[in-house]
Amino acid sequence: MGSEATAADTDEPPLDELITAATHEYLDSGMTYDGFSEHVRATWRNAAAYDWSKLMAEQHSTGEWSSDANRLAVLGVTMQFAPESTCMMIASDILAENAPLSLPALRERINTPDGMVNTDLLFSRLIDNGTTPDPARIDMAMGILGPLEANAPTDACYRIIGLKAMLSLAMGDGEKARELAEQAIGYDASDRFASSVLDRLPETDPAMEATNMWENGGHLGR
Repeated sequence: MGSEATAADTDEPPLDELITAATHEYLDSGMTYDGFSEHVRATWRNAAAYDWSKLMAEQHSTGEWSSDANRLAVLGVTMQFAPESTCMMIASDILAENAPLSLPALRERINTPDGMVNTDLLFSRLIDNGTTPDPARIDMAMGILGPLEANAPTDACYRIIGLKAMLSLAMGDGEKARELAEQAIGYDASDRFASSVLDRLPETDPAMEATNMWENGGHLGR
């Protein structure tokens, strides 16, 4: 409960309500007789890139959640309607060798259509390159993704979990990466970020799984 309180100022509506309101605004402003407005789509994506850069520039202690609910709400919208491009933007800004990225570079990534996001290439560049990520930047990102995961609609929540699996893998925490990736895959088998994480982890030993299940009183897991 305490962590949720940090995600929204007491003078503002709760973050989940702000995300819902922003979602309605996005849909209402974008729907036209000819389909969804490309101008509105680009405007929101560009705003999300800007808001992400501002949230990453905040100063807060390790483990603390971001409290800028209005900026978080914009990201909550793009996590619903452009999940793969939003995840690509965030992952690149955290893990790329030239991170942090410039605002034009962030906007270039988030404006990539989801169907054109090449997760194999992205993971090759960001995970398989042998570089060590900056723990401070990952912590900053987790402080933004935490309140989003807690307050976004279910689909977006699990996309965020898949992204967090990627960040855990980058930090070398294979156990946490597997746990998160399996959660994401369990909800949506087509989650390419979670699948790419599992592709890079060793296969689970069935005997070890049985041992873990016995140790947990017949319940698989820890």
